[in-house]
Amino acid sequence: MSTLNIVSRAIRHAFMLISSFFPTCNEKTPSVAVTNIKSIIVPKIDLGDTSRYVKLQIDMTAHGKPDFSFTDLLYDKSKGFLLMKDDGIVTDYTIVYKILNGGVVNGKKYPGFTFTDGAGKNINYKYSFAVNPNDEHSTSQNATTWAQMSEMVAKGHAIMNHTLYHGGTDKLKAIKDAEKNLWTNTHYRMTELVPPGNDEGFVATGLQLGYTMFSSEFGEPTPDGNNDPGNEHMTWGSYIPMTTQNLKRILVSRTNLGDQWNEKELLNVKVFVDYILNNPKRYEKPVGTAFSHGPFSDHPESADVFFKFLNYIKNHPGNKDSVWITSSKELMDFVKTKEKVNVDTKVYDYKTGKYTIVLDMGKVDPNVIWRNLSLKLIGGKINNVIATGANSVTFNTKTGLVNIYKMDRSRVKDPFKDVLPPQITGLKANGNTISISYDKPVSQKKHTAYEVSDNVVLGLQGSGKSWLLKLKSPVSKGQLFSYRMQRGDAVLEKTPDLKVCSYIGLPIKI
Repeated sequence: MSTLNIVSRAIRHAFMLISSFFPTCNEKTPSVAVTNIKSIIVPKIDLGDTSRYVKLQIDMTAHGKPDFSFTDLLYDKSKGFLLMKDDGIVTDYTIVYKILNGGVVNGKKYPGFTFTDGAGKNINYKYSFAVNPNDEHSTSQNATTWAQMSEMVAKGHAIMNHTLYHGGTDKLKAIKDAEKNLWTNTHYRMTELVPPGNDEGFVATGLQLGYTMFSSEFGEPTPDGNNDPGNEHMTWGSYIPMTTQNLKRILVSRTNLGDQWNEKELLNVKVFVDYILNNPKRYEKPVGTAFSHGPFSDHPESADVFFKFLNYIKNHPGNKDSVWITSSKELMDFVKTKEKVNVDTKVYDYKTGKYTIVLDMGKVDPNVIWRNLSLKLIGGKINNVIATGANSVTFNTKTGLVNIYKMDRSRVKDPFKDVLPPQITGLKANGNTISISYDKPVSQKKHTAYEVSDNVVLGLQGSGKSWLLKLKSPVSKGQLFSYRMQRGDAVLEKTPDLKVCSYIGLPIKI
């Protein structure tokens, strides 16, 4: 084993040890009745620039044949941080947001934090807030309000899906009801998932529902077989290696920064920052991932310690304006835009000195809002850039960097209109059989995906919406039903892409 691998393992285990002293995001799901969520008409929002094409007219002096490439990270940064706060308490807004963007906390004015885009424009630090978007955000003074979340989103911060009630046995419902309720109240669609704790079923279900980023305090075994041999998708070390990661499926562990935000915890936080900014694998362009539940309002010193944390990143000798402080939404929107954008035209006219680039965004995921890109030009010196089909553009004549800013909300899909896979609507036991009812016709052959606690599944028969599970012993009170989609083959009839999602620990009606 190489010295580098030994060091990497040691660091990983050190972070696991540090995190063990902090509380995890693993509270039990409250027993509450989920109300029927209905779509309502929300106020109109700024749709941004809805053009399909972005056209750049670059006035440049050629030194050879001009060309360009997209950068690995936005703004051509060499490393970054994706910082998260869980559970949607009011200090998301009153402390974290105010300190990030500049504001008053506990009577003290904070200036806000920015870095440059490499072309003279200041960019605010961004954060990601993992929220359970239930009715507490309408009724509880301890939760962020819908208006506060909308304000934070407008500034580029992200809301991540933490499920409606912090977990649940019906994984699809826990995820989709959260999507619908947030959409109803803010018109924002979540596209990144934070499974509560290490809960099984959310990763496999999230992938089926279109999620491609999952971040949590994952442990072994990684949920849903995503670190099994031949299916290694887990990224350890609390960072995303942006140049080597499979960006179509990001499962990343995250360091727990601690919740109290006192001076003692700050020492551990600085270790994490040092680890990312001094990472020996610089070619990976690491984006560090970390979270906390705090700071809390009942710890007056926590705001100052949080400020010191951000200041430590900003003034770190390994930074020097090379760090991208991003949100989950901005990062994944950048990844998805870069993946699907098509270079329609790139032509240099030697007579006029104009380099024309036309980018076609017609195939970019419609749920992508921030369609920002950074280009690096070679083969000449930029004198000026004019962009159409974008909100704005910045450029650096010395480095050849061009940043395209484009926000487009016009194509985002209403989650109420999503076509969903079949869902279980009923379980009823009769002796050593369980009748399973689906809301749509299902085809399946495997019974190995089904499990009943303290029992043995022997077989499966049925068709359409009605199926019968055969067990070794009669069902008794307290036994629980599970279906693990990664082990099964249940799909909507004649539509194999719509797979039945996971159910873990459902009660059985006797």
